[in-house]
Amino acid sequence: MMLHRPPPARSAPPPRQRGVALITALLVVALATIAAVAMTSRQHMDIRRTTAVLTHDQAHQLSLAAEAYALRLLGGGEDRELPWEGCLSPPIPATLEGAEITVWLEDLHCRFNLNALGGEDEARHAAFVRLLEEVLQEDPEADLDPEGLARAVGDWLDPETDDPDYRAMDPPRLCANRPMLSPSELRLVRGVDNAAWRALAPYVTALPEADTPLRLEHAPEPVRNALAELVQGDSEGEAPPARYYRLQVRTEIADHRFFLCSVLDTQAQEVLLREQAACGP
Repeated sequence: MMLHRPPPARSAPPPRQRGVALITALLVVALATIAAVAMTSRQHMDIRRTTAVLTHDQAHQLSLAAEAYALRLLGGGEDRELPWEGCLSPPIPATLEGAEITVWLEDLHCRFNLNALGGEDEARHAAFVRLLEEVLQEDPEADLDPEGLARAVGDWLDPETDDPDYRAMDPPRLCANRPMLSPSELRLVRGVDNAAWRALAPYVTALPEADTPLRLEHAPEPVRNALAELVQGDSEGEAPPARYYRLQVRTEIADHRFFLCSVLDTQAQEVLLREQAACGP
């Protein structure tokens, strides 16, 4: 007769193996948690990025709509009666599609056109020298050489002039040899540093026509004093119709702020320059 022995009892794993299994399980849970958090964070970032892009596009389109409306409103080449006096309009607010839009318009005929220095007009050259002298009286720290800077701007615009001093600068550059597209190009002209540009910026512009008429009735005092002789030949003494305006649009939507700065040719119904930034002084 055979005796049946019960199977031997399974021994419990050693405590060290139980600890390894627990650590492994905790590591798997931790990695899964980190992956879930990373995916959630990435999803939130994608949502925020998409929202920002859509908000920017919406603000840009609303700003372009304001630009088109202003261009059409001021068009026709006529001297329209605007509901404000002076060269710069007050802030003009509007609300459209949940966005707060603020518009400013500036008559650029109240400024000196830097492209007028590209020809042989001695009267405009002398007027710019007087303007620089007026600016120096208001801001002696500007460190301007009126005669030298007037010649330097003329050389910068002259297509037949190549000033070797620019090639010796760091970094080297060449003269533009063409009319300026923006008055900020004055910063590249020899003899104009940051202080000089800040002092001159409120009084100058860059328009395509060298003989752009001036409207000095409400212009800043340095401009009126320097350029008064240029408008004395007008027998009727009336300011010509304004053609060029600078438009600034500020659009606020969903806690975002968007700026647009444009130079408008109201006679040709064209935008000469458009920048997605606030207009300078």
